[in-house]
Amino acid sequence: MATEPIDLYAIRQFKIDTLVPLKLFGYDVSFTVSSQAMLTTVIVVLVYFVWATRERAMIPGRLQVSAEFIYTFVEDTIVRFGGPEARRTLPFFLTIFVFILFGSLIGLTPIKFTFTSHLIVTFALALSVFVYVTILAFKTQGMGFFRFFLPTGTPLLLAPLMVVIELVSYLFRPFTLGIRLFANILSGHLMLKLFGDFCVMLTENFGAAGAVAAVLPLAGMVLMYFAEVGVIVIQSYVFIVLSAIYVRDALHPH
Repeated sequence: MATEPIDLYAIRQFKIDTLVPLKLFGYDVSFTVSSQAMLTTVIVVLVYFVWATRERAMIPGRLQVSAEFIYTFVEDTIVRFGGPEARRTLPFFLTIFVFILFGSLIGLTPIKFTFTSHLIVTFALALSVFVYVTILAFKTQGMGFFRFFLPTGTPLLLAPLMVVIELVSYLFRPFTLGIRLFANILSGHLMLKLFGDFCVMLTENFGAAGAVAAVLPLAGMVLMYFAEVGVIVIQSYVFIVLSAIYVRDALHPH
């Protein structure tokens, strides 16, 4: 009997299965494993923050301390890279940060799908940041926002070229922001799955000797698992840092 190539096992984890088929005005809006993972993340985040802040004790417990740490961490990041005026954007970016962080961490468990491993999801998150920042720029600067596309001191001869370059760079922000997050999560999950499949392949094909040989890749898999947790934290942070820089540009055009 032909066996499925090992690389297909690794890719299968990204397949989006439909749980509840649903059509609306001819469009497929089915409830999928990705939808379930997102809903689970929202519920977990809500329960966590509500439970952590239910008493707001002067001497906080560990749960309250952890929630306050996340809040302060995001606030400091937004203010550091976006400026003091960026503090008003904290509710929006705190929501984005915990959604990405908790959703990706939950996706590391065997029971849940990792929705940040799909480009359409990370692009949608990046696009929401792009739209939010653009609206903020217009509300703050009005038509003066367009000065952003022509840096101060640009020679008149180079002005048309600079406008095109700045405009293209601005429009590509949601792509670069979304692809960065997607690529890092995808590659990490692929490597974890490949190491796991390699352990299974050794055991199935070589019996006891294979099980002994599988100890090494298994140890590597455990190390990679902890490394992937670090990658998720870092990429969630980078997403917010870049978003804060975009906010700074929206509030203070060059």
